[in-house]
Formats: sequence, structure tokens, C-alpha cells
Amino acid sequence: MGNTKPQRVVIMTGATSGLGVHALEHIAVQPDTRIIIGARESGQAKPQYVEVVPLDLASLDSVRKFAGEVIQKIGDSQINILVLNAGMQTSTNDKKSVDGYELTFAVNHLAHYLLARLLAPYMAVHRRLVITTSETHDPKVFRFAPKTLEPDRLAHPDKNGFGSGIRAYSASKLCNLLTALSFTR
Repeated sequence: MGNTKPQRVVIMTGATSGLGVHALEHIAVQPDTRIIIGARESGQAKPQYVEVVPLDLASLDSVRKFAGEVIQKIGDSQINILVLNAGMQTSTNDKKSVDGYELTFAVNHLAHYLLARLLAPYMAVHRRLVITTSETHDPKVFRFAPKTLEPDRLAHPDKNGFGSGIRAYSASKLCNLLTALSFTR
């Protein structure tokens, strides 16, 4: 029998643009790495060296289907790195996800939280969970940052107006940070 090194499995969202493209390029040059990305079917060019599974983070059903397909694709392998990078921001907080949640909160936080929970049992012992967040969650750095966190109001905001989109984004990034902390513990 030959000496075969186990393949490292990386699952990633937000790999088709921005910071995600650069992260994907770095990850892809690592030897013995299998990369599966979730991406909407929007006609964007996808790198040849990755497997693409359809994923729309604005739909929790799509998140569940994506997780199921990833689990099926990896078989007996385990996930070594789960990169939750996808994100979006709108100018207002009046757009809704397929499930009726405020869109920024749904895409940036709820979908990633659900995906992390669904894939956690399939992650390797020495795994890494990477969640992209930002300093916009910190009121000392960013004036629109949340001073309190009420998830129900984030999911179903009662008012719109100036700065509501960036406030929703900031709150979603705080939720990402808290999710990372909860997984660390």
C-alpha cells in the first residue's frame, strides 16, 4: 500500500468575490486540499479547482440542502476548515429573506449560524471555523454599531430610516462574532 496523506476538506461561502476570492486562492494552493464552495447560480465564473454546490443564504431551506449535499459529497471524510465569509449589506432594513427575516441579518448571521450547526458534527477534531466579521459591531469604532442586541428585533425590525441598513449590517457582524465565541467555548 502506498503512503497516502488524507485530504484536507474546506467548505466555504463567499468565495466568488471580494475577500473570499483572495482567501480561496490562498487555500487552493495548499497541497491535498479539497474545496467545496456554496454559491448562487448567478452566472459568475467559478474557479476550476473547486466543487460548487448551489447555495442561497437568503433561504434557510437552501442552507439545509447545501449542508445535506456537502455531507453526502464528503462521505467518510471530515471537514477541516469551514469558512463562513459571504455577506451583504443594503441601504435600508426593509428587504426580507425568503423566510421573512430582515435580509442582512438572515444572510450574514442566521444562514451561517444554521450552516455551522448543521456541519459541526462532520468537522474534524482539530478543525477551524472562520467567520468573517468587521469592526462595525463596536460602538467605540463605529457610531451605528448596536448598543444592545435583540435578535427578534434584528430579524423583524419595526422601523426603517436613515442608517437602518448599516445598523442591520453592524448587528449581524456582532452576531457573527458572538457565534464564533460560542463555537470556541
